[in-house]
Amino acid sequence: MKLWLIALCAVLCNVSAQVLMKLASQGGVQFREMASFLSWHLITSVILYGLSFLLTLQVLSQSALSIASPLMAGMTFIGITLASVWILHETLDMQKMLGILVIVIGIFILARSTP
Repeated sequence: MKLWLIALCAVLCNVSAQVLMKLASQGGVQFREMASFLSWHLITSVILYGLSFLLTLQVLSQSALSIASPLMAGMTFIGITLASVWILHETLDMQKMLGILVIVIGIFILARSTP
């Protein structure tokens, strides 16, 4: 599998895990109640985080950390922002759009510096 596709899958797993964690926490997580930890949202988010971790290991084993980590982090920030708007119905204001644009420009610059 191409390395960029593995990285994209890792990012999608990470973004999905964070959205599911947010959904799981909306009812409130009670540390004294085991049922709080058994929701399908929370269990699925843990599984997706694990998968993201394994895929990220694969990416990092085959690429420069100084390139792969910032690229994946940038894609994760963008993915979380877009998922927050689409799934959680958060607002996308001009400041967030400007932030996404800056991240995209940074990703483009980093991607061009790959050997």
